Amino acid sequence: MEKSARSPRTTTAITIRPMNERDVPELLRLMRAIVSFERGQDFSLNEAELLRRGFGERPEFGAYVADVGPGSLAGMAVHHEIPFMHTLQPLLMLKWLYVDPECRGGRVGQRRMRQMAMHARATGHERFCWFVLNDNLLAQSFYRGLGATDDPEWLRWIMPANALNRLVEGAE
Repeated sequence: MEKSARSPRTTTAITIRPMNERDVPELLRLMRAIVSFERGQDFSLNEAELLRRGFGERPEFGAYVADVGPGSLAGMAVHHEIPFMHTLQPLLMLKWLYVDPECRGGRVGQRRMRQMAMHARATGHERFCWFVLNDNLLAQSFYRGLGATDDPEWLRWIMPANALNRLVEGAE
């Protein structure tokens, strides 16, 4: 049986680093995987959009990747900022933390969360936030093991398209 290049046993060979433009095809693969896992629909990202939105003078997002060798990533931690808050400090958000299933259990996620914590410190953030699916108990356990907690004061709310349309149609 051939050993996978993404085996958790080889995590010492995995490098955690900021994304670069050459990572875009693999980032897109990982993004598709997590959106599928999250039961997302209408995946519209493509390489051109990732290049446009992730690089240049004012990138809209950043990512730390788990590099397992030429052209291959084992995972990603995608982040962005909400620029305006009452504290006059931007809020750092972790959009996606994803590890390829065959690489889980090898501390790849923990290493990227540590990199996110160092990024938060280096950019003047006292904390960072993220969302977790209600039924993703493994992720919740992982985050608690790192010292994170669920937010006792806030619940996420959405305005779905049908309610948005009703609200607009009923507006004066």
